[in-house]
Amino acid sequence: MHWSWNLLLAVAATLVGVAWVLDPASGDSDLTRGQITILRGGLVFFAGVAVCVWSLRRSLSEDLHGAVARWRLAPADLSLQSLVPAPPPRVGRIAWIVAGAWAVGVAVGLSLGAAWLHDLTFENGPLETLTVVSYLTGFGFAIAGIRSGSGASRQPGLRRWVLLLAALGCFLIAGEETDWGQVYLDYATPESFSHANIQNDLSLHNLAPPGVIPGTRWANWTLRAAAFGLGGVLPVLLLGVPWFRRWMWAWEIPVPPFVCMALLFLSAFVPEAAEMYTRNNVGSEIREVTIAVAVALWMATTWHADRRSRAQSEQPDPSAQSDQPE
Repeated sequence: MHWSWNLLLAVAATLVGVAWVLDPASGDSDLTRGQITILRGGLVFFAGVAVCVWSLRRSLSEDLHGAVARWRLAPADLSLQSLVPAPPPRVGRIAWIVAGAWAVGVAVGLSLGAAWLHDLTFENGPLETLTVVSYLTGFGFAIAGIRSGSGASRQPGLRRWVLLLAALGCFLIAGEETDWGQVYLDYATPESFSHANIQNDLSLHNLAPPGVIPGTRWANWTLRAAAFGLGGVLPVLLLGVPWFRRWMWAWEIPVPPFVCMALLFLSAFVPEAAEMYTRNNVGSEIREVTIAVAVALWMATTWHADRRSRAQSEQPDPSAQSDQPE
């Protein structure tokens, strides 16, 4: 293994050192002191992530070297259909119908300021609950995809690592939506979060970052950018750049189905709609649940494609059987 993997330990030590130097007492307000306390915790967390990646360096090295070897053997005429998985036909048809109906309903509802959208998007209401359920479903399918894609038939690449990140992301966002159980258990918010959190709860997405006006929902813009990247930029690259298709194939990176790309792309353009309703979270809740359903379907389709591919590889070759002497 290359010595550069050890740079992760240097990064971890640097992050811990910076966290040690930061002093919450130096803040000139409760907000600033809370922000510094949370920043220290974030630095220590990312230091732990760096150490975890370092501990997995042997497996990562094998997959990276294997992916480079696959790149040299990648066919030049890869079709888009060979990269983009498809859900079972019936599920795919239902998904397209539901996605189309949802897009039309949201567009008409927002243009008219419909009351039913307002009634569905209150805090911890139906859409937020569906968001949590969708991300937990995505988490389950991502873990199942890691397991089904392992074994002797596994191709080297980033597939299991992307699915691992997807599983962690789904779990993180599901926890964030419930304020890590605080919605149901109603426990007290730690003081640092209470001072630095817009809603005074235990969640990262409602934190007011240093230098940003309290109340700014930076997490919404992060989700919107991710949705536009996966739903807008990714399909353009897949359609128009042959070497990008080869790269995705060589690195075994799971691609969202077309219906998921469409949902993600549309979600990036959902307006905040704050001027239409008495609450400012109507647009963001609609965007969040749309992304959550798309991610759950993406993970489910990836798991299904892995199982189908594995089943096909385990089937006996009829031509080989016909060559056997009677």
